[in-house]
Amino acid sequence: MEKFILENEFTEGLKLIKMNPFKDERGEYVKSYSDRELALLGINTKFLEDNYLISKKGSIRGLHYQIKNPEEKLIRCLKGKIMDVTVDIRKDSPTYKNVFKIILKERDNRILMVPKGFAHGFISLTDSVVFYKSSNYYFPDDQYGISFFSNKINLDEILKQEGIENKIITEKDINLLKLED
Repeated sequence: MEKFILENEFTEGLKLIKMNPFKDERGEYVKSYSDRELALLGINTKFLEDNYLISKKGSIRGLHYQIKNPEEKLIRCLKGKIMDVTVDIRKDSPTYKNVFKIILKERDNRILMVPKGFAHGFISLTDSVVFYKSSNYYFPDDQYGISFFSNKINLDEILKQEGIENKIITEKDINLLKLED
C-alpha cells in the first residue's frame, strides 16, 4: 500500500500529498515523512530543519521568501485549520504571480510541498499547530515578503467567510509590498 499519494500538482513543484494511514482496532499509524517514498513523487529535497508553529485564530504569517538562500518546505497542519497561501515568484514560470490557496486541517493527512521560488504564508482559521520541514537554515538578512493585503489574495473575503474578526499580524508583515506593486 502506498504511504504517499499525489493528490494535486497545482503548478510545477507545488504539490499536495495525501498520507495514507494504517488503521486498525488500536487506532491509526501515519508515516509523515520518508525520503524514499516522497522521491517516488518527484520530491528529492534534503530537509535541514523542522519547525513547529503555534498560532491563535486570526494569525497571519507571511508571505515570506528568500533570495540568496531559498527554501523548500513540507507543511502539515497538526491541530486546527489553516489556509496556506503561496505565490509563484519564478519570473520564467507560466504561473508567475499566481496565488494558490490550500486548506490544511488536522487529521486530513495532507502535506503541502512548497518548492523554491514561492512566497509562502498562512492564515490560522482556528487556533492551530503547524509543523514544517525546511530545506535551508534561517538567514535573517535574506527575508523578504509579499503583503497578505494584495488584491489577488482577497484576505478580507477569506476572513469574512471564516468569521474571523480580529487579525493578528506583525508590523513587519503589515508593511510588505502588495503583489500588484
